[in-house]
Amino acid sequence: MAQQIQRCEDARGRITYSNADCPEGTRPVRSVQSAPAPSAEDMQSARDKAERDAQTARQLSDQRRSQQAAAAQQNEQQRKSDCAYLQGEIQSLQRMRNMLVNRPYYSLDDLNTMDQHAMKLTADYRRVCGS
Repeated sequence: MAQQIQRCEDARGRITYSNADCPEGTRPVRSVQSAPAPSAEDMQSARDKAERDAQTARQLSDQRRSQQAAAAQQNEQQRKSDCAYLQGEIQSLQRMRNMLVNRPYYSLDDLNTMDQHAMKLTADYRRVCGS
């Protein structure tokens, strides 16, 4: 049930569309054929496709959330592992420093090097582990 629509233009070039005769002061330029209304089958097909697309979107969203959760869990496990490693390195360095200063003769350069390394490890630990 397509309806005929007139494209009407006035003397100044303004365009008006009408499904009846052109309004006064305008003249018909051309007829515009509107698209026919979709059939019931086409509408049902479009609804079915929209539902399939929505289902696919939900599945992709669920899959993405699952992947993000797995990645977050893996990152947290890696962070915990890194924290444990840094903590062990700091403790080992502290034991080595204690052994060094308990010797009768030790080098201040060695002690300074150990202190600098300890400060770097402590900064890394605070950055990675947050405390």
